[in-house]
Amino acid sequence: MIHKTLSEKQPWSYLLCAGIKDIENRTWPLPEKYRDEWVLIHAGADRKLDLTALTREQYLIASEILNEKCLLPLVPVCEWTRSAITGAVKFTDCVINHPSIWAEKVDNTDRVFLGLKPIYNWVVSDAILFDNPIMNVKGRLSFWNFDLPEEYAKLLK
Repeated sequence: MIHKTLSEKQPWSYLLCAGIKDIENRTWPLPEKYRDEWVLIHAGADRKLDLTALTREQYLIASEILNEKCLLPLVPVCEWTRSAITGAVKFTDCVINHPSIWAEKVDNTDRVFLGLKPIYNWVVSDAILFDNPIMNVKGRLSFWNFDLPEEYAKLLK
């Protein structure tokens, strides 16, 4: 079954699918046709980011939630799943300056004045982290199609 897919760098892919990161930040608004629909999350191959990309507050919140879900200890960053479909989320809203600790909060007036795009915060309502990620998948920019095997599509019902 064909599903829309969005590529993310790690640790964002894992944190989104684990239901910890409740906001996705983009410089373009969430297309209305993808609101309240399952979107697959792809972990890109880039190895530049790691847990140092998190603020102290984000790290503490993520650690607490992972501990509650018995997902700690985290595997070493070098072993994080990459080039794979790691799970799926539903985006239910698109706002600017959401109060979540995961939202990029910026003065969009200044960004527009400087010729930069505003930052949109896509709100995540549901998340699924696949027990067995779909490996060796090449990502793409923006939304793209992926033919999800039936055993995974059943998880999104």
